[in-house]
Amino acid sequence: MADKLKGPCPYSTANWLSRFTFWWVFPLFRYGFRHPLTQDHLYDVLPEDQSDLLGDRMENSWNAYVKKCEEKGKKPSLYWAVIAEFKWEWGVNGIFLVASEGIRIAQPYLIGRIISYFQPGSTLSQTEVYIYATVVAVSHILQLIVYPKYFFTCLHIALKMKVAVASLIYRKILKIKITSLSNHSTTSGKIINHLSTDLEKFSYTIESFHFCWLGPLEIVAILYLLYQQIGLVSFLTLAVTVVLLPLQFMLGWIYGKLRMKIGAAGDKRIHLMNQIIAGMRVIKMYCWEKPFSEIVFNLRGWEVSEIWKANIAKSINIGLFQSASVIISMALFGTAWYTGVPLSAQRIYSILGWVFSLRQTIFLFMMYLVENNKQLESSLKRIQSFLTLEDMKVFSESEGTTKPMEKGGVSVCIRDMTTSWHGPHSLDKGGFANKLFDQEMAEAFSLKNIDLDIKKGELLAVVGPVGSGKTSLLLSLLKELPPETGQVCVQGRLGYMAQTPWVMSGTIQANVTFGENVEEGRYRQVLHACALYKDLELMRYGDQTLVGERGLLLSGGQKARLTLARTVYRDADVYLLDDPLGAVDTEVGSHLFQRCICELLRGKTRILVTHQLQYLKSADRIVVLNEGRVVSVGTYDDLVKQGTEFSSILIRHDKNIEEKDERQEKSVNVTGEKSTEAFDDGEFVETGDVGWNVYKDYYLSGRPWLYLPLTMFLLLIAYASYGYGHWYLAKWAELSDSLNLRTQNGSYPLYPVIDTLNQTHGLYTIYMYNITPLLQTSNSTPEGSLITLQGDELMQQYLVAMSVFVVGISLFSLVYFRMSVIISKRLHNNMFRVVMGAKTHFFDSNPVGQILNRFARDLGLIDSLIPSLTCMVIEISVHLAMKIGITCIINPFLLLPLTPLVIVLYLIRWFSLPTTRNMKRLEAMTQSPIFSHISDTLVGLQSIRALGMSRKFLQDFDRFQDRHTSAFFLYLSTIRWFSVNSLFILDVYFVLVILLSLVLRDMIGLSGGLFGMALNYLLTMATPFAYMMRKTADLNTLLTSVERIVFYTKLEQEAPKVSDSLPPSSWPQNGEIKLVNVGLQYSSDTDQVLHNITCLINSREKIGIVGRTGAGKSSLLAALLRLAEPTGEIYIDGVNVLKIGLHELRNKISVIPQDPILFSGTLRKNLDPFEEYTDDQLWIALEQVQLKVKVQSEREGLYMEVSDSGQNLSVGQRQLVCLARAILRQNNILVLDEATANVDHNTDRLIQETIRSRFKNCTVLTVAHRIHTIMDSSRVMVLNQGKLVEFDTPYQLLQIEDGFFRNLVQQTGKAQAKVLQTLAENYHKERS
Repeated sequence: MADKLKGPCPYSTANWLSRFTFWWVFPLFRYGFRHPLTQDHLYDVLPEDQSDLLGDRMENSWNAYVKKCEEKGKKPSLYWAVIAEFKWEWGVNGIFLVASEGIRIAQPYLIGRIISYFQPGSTLSQTEVYIYATVVAVSHILQLIVYPKYFFTCLHIALKMKVAVASLIYRKILKIKITSLSNHSTTSGKIINHLSTDLEKFSYTIESFHFCWLGPLEIVAILYLLYQQIGLVSFLTLAVTVVLLPLQFMLGWIYGKLRMKIGAAGDKRIHLMNQIIAGMRVIKMYCWEKPFSEIVFNLRGWEVSEIWKANIAKSINIGLFQSASVIISMALFGTAWYTGVPLSAQRIYSILGWVFSLRQTIFLFMMYLVENNKQLESSLKRIQSFLTLEDMKVFSESEGTTKPMEKGGVSVCIRDMTTSWHGPHSLDKGGFANKLFDQEMAEAFSLKNIDLDIKKGELLAVVGPVGSGKTSLLLSLLKELPPETGQVCVQGRLGYMAQTPWVMSGTIQANVTFGENVEEGRYRQVLHACALYKDLELMRYGDQTLVGERGLLLSGGQKARLTLARTVYRDADVYLLDDPLGAVDTEVGSHLFQRCICELLRGKTRILVTHQLQYLKSADRIVVLNEGRVVSVGTYDDLVKQGTEFSSILIRHDKNIEEKDERQEKSVNVTGEKSTEAFDDGEFVETGDVGWNVYKDYYLSGRPWLYLPLTMFLLLIAYASYGYGHWYLAKWAELSDSLNLRTQNGSYPLYPVIDTLNQTHGLYTIYMYNITPLLQTSNSTPEGSLITLQGDELMQQYLVAMSVFVVGISLFSLVYFRMSVIISKRLHNNMFRVVMGAKTHFFDSNPVGQILNRFARDLGLIDSLIPSLTCMVIEISVHLAMKIGITCIINPFLLLPLTPLVIVLYLIRWFSLPTTRNMKRLEAMTQSPIFSHISDTLVGLQSIRALGMSRKFLQDFDRFQDRHTSAFFLYLSTIRWFSVNSLFILDVYFVLVILLSLVLRDMIGLSGGLFGMALNYLLTMATPFAYMMRKTADLNTLLTSVERIVFYTKLEQEAPKVSDSLPPSSWPQNGEIKLVNVGLQYSSDTDQVLHNITCLINSREKIGIVGRTGAGKSSLLAALLRLAEPTGEIYIDGVNVLKIGLHELRNKISVIPQDPILFSGTLRKNLDPFEEYTDDQLWIALEQVQLKVKVQSEREGLYMEVSDSGQNLSVGQRQLVCLARAILRQNNILVLDEATANVDHNTDRLIQETIRSRFKNCTVLTVAHRIHTIMDSSRVMVLNQGKLVEFDTPYQLLQIEDGFFRNLVQQTGKAQAKVLQTLAENYHKERS
């Protein structure tokens, strides 16, 4: 059976009846009822829904539309382009809606004829009434076929539109100019939001399109039918509609505008949350939880206030929709009663049926048309603004080479090239200040007048200080940064490795081969050359190990080597390598340089950007850049002889004095054991049905003691009044029938006259002016007066009851949405506080996207969709219960078929719910790879384009989209199968009511008024019942968002931030640190990473910490800062830091972290979020790290904008900002965790000198990345496998035969080891 679920979708071969009844999907239900459904059970996507075909279709259509608009001088609109492209699909589908609405309008007339059979003195024969009953039954069956078909097809068309526009967005990503992603034109968050939120608007809008023309036609048709029944009084329907409909339109427009504001506020909040989650270690180290929490709470407060405004508009609109038919009915019947227009049960319930049709068409779907269409238009405008961003220039093959290149064996030729990150600057617009600012920005981020020829097979090293333009030079060769002037020519294929290692989700093998075929020989060569074999041996699944989102389970060094392997596996002619040796230790770096760059790529043109000076002597030539200009070009010996600043650096450092320690991975287990399993992101996966506890958790978040009783009271009062009012309307109808009968028998000569006039003129105008005296005559008799008084009383009761309903139902919506806003706000705040206080291990072991999903998608559902659904489901449930209850009171025999039918309905729901719920979850699961793929693409866009893999990534995107489309299509089909079968049971009940009432008419003495009331209720139950059955299934799935958020409110927390026994304000004065039997285990399911470390660090000592990868260096600092709770005891100046608050500890330790993390906002906010320091103090700190000139060159100065993750600053400049933070805090303890891993030697020297001068009287702990930087340390701690194996002065440690530290020094090479030994001796003598 499971095999049958695979392969082509049965829909494509199903006959028309199977398609209309959705019977083709029954095998899926049968299997899904007994077994859990997985992605393996999804059918293939329908050929018409394939992503590549729809993408091609939309791309061609959009390009042609834009061209046509440009020719006409009009502004293009993506909204109209999409509508025009799919006009035939949604246009033809309107036929089903016309048929459905036609049946809906005809049914009240047929019901009226059946009701007339129950009126006193009815002339309708039994045969005729059975014919009418048969026609009604057939009409219900027909409507059951065409009505769900229309909405299913609408959602199917909406799915096609979403797929087409999503494909258009992804194709744009692959072509977009890289500067558009770096200058705030767009962000990854916005792009993800386009696909996750903006495109969803199609689903809610397409189904209401046809009502823009069908609505007015339906008003005219119903007005005509009402006019035939009650004459000029019918125009009150138009009057009420003219008043209420514009009000609804206005409220819908307001709601749409407010949703745009909510979207903007949500974008800002999610954007900030993304940075907070990614930088949580830094936030905890700096004790910045409070300022960031205030920013998030302020943004959330703004968002919630807009949500409440939108909910006010929505609740009023829902109240108008619920009340519209009641208000119209009150106006019609009240006026008819007041003016004396004769009514019968037949006419009353025909009128109520038509008014209900108006309610659905005009006050629901036209309201949704305005409300949702506005949101769709706004969403597509946002997408259009992205689609119109500048594309990367496409160069033809003829532009790639020149004749001089071919003759001279030149592989890369650059002639007088100038380029800038900000593009050509127009000086004919804006004022002088703007021109000056443009010039300053151009100076800061540009290459100027570059002339360079690179020969085939040459190894060219590119060096220079931080921000000199090294990466920009490589990007200009990739044409990512096209020249403004001059020419850039590259001969052959390019290979590129970006400065920031990029690993895509998937296996290690997939990352290396990158879509190419696996050639075993070359594949093994590459793995060996990139030193990956040892890592693969530690992994249970070898190269089939999943690396997690963006390489979550890999260390920095592993990611760098994997990225290099991908680059060199591709057979290219020119390789551009941007600092590939920056994240690996000396031994591995030497292996990569010799085996990979020099041997494997021998004969290839290699351009190597590096800060590792020890490799420069092996380069054929060296290019020195400074401030965007080529300062020097030549061999190593040439540069040494030139006497420039750079040559002095080479001499001073004696050829090769660098030592790189592979960066400690943040994951807990560094032995590779964590990567041995297939990647499991730890996602909280919901299974089975949602329990009542979820509902309890949801409602308990919103002051339930006040709002829940109030909402239920208002709802029950409203529907009790509704039923009460209709009961009196039925009695009034009976009284009218009785009056009619008496008139026909001669008691009152009134109605024959009215009927005659009506038949003669077709209207009641004559009656209104000429028959009033007759009424007055009839009322003069005692019996007539009594009937009139009874009628007056009944009508007054009806009007009062309906007025109570209107007020009650409107207040119910308003109070319920107020409660939902409070629930949403509290759930967010509780979750945010708990997440901010969660242990660091939680953030290390869960992907950023997974955590962010709680604050984005899940919270978004709780903000908007869940309140609307729960409100409607509760309201409809009470409504239906009231109608069924009254129907059974009218005819108790209806309880007989009701009980088995309710059981059958429950069985259908029980049978179908596992499948519909699983399909919804599969739809959500298959959507995640799409977002991950887009995220991967945005991060690695330069590499993808450089390696020529754009087409492959587009194919992968189409494959992910097709998978999601298949799941979504099946979900739509399963929901409709459930809806159709439920409605069929309801229709059976409806037919049984009619038949039983006809058969038992005389036995139970059923009157026309009460029978009409029962039929009217049953006639108007179908649509809300179908809606409720669908939405309860949806709600069951959507409430898993509440479940996930509640799960995040119960995360394990860090120790308290503040303790009862505060340390002295002057603590620590000396900075003495004592560790006693300190151990560390990040979580109960991971290994111990530190073992019984005991040592004493004296006041003002400078301690270097060294060790191989995984030795526990960063873990020791984590223990000191209590980023994970250690065992044992840690004392600082005699205070046990394990017994004080975390903020009391961390505030007293300055940290320069391994990764220089900045947050978007101003530079001042990044330096001083608490605003504790003056501007002068900030300028002094910037001056000490040599950033003052750079910041002063910006127009805003300290308030210059810092982009996402500080992308508008180089890595080195970001590290200097972190150093400035440490200087500002002026603590007596400083911790550096490989703080100069990504900076050049000048910057490294600057940082070291600043530390020596500014922190002279402080205790400094330094995790070493270059051994020469710790040779002047007071002592060096050597760690191995989490144990402290050596701890002494560098000189003393070098005296230990076969010692750990001595071996580390010897690995740097004989010449370098000698230099380091001399440094240790000199420092030892100075101290002696």
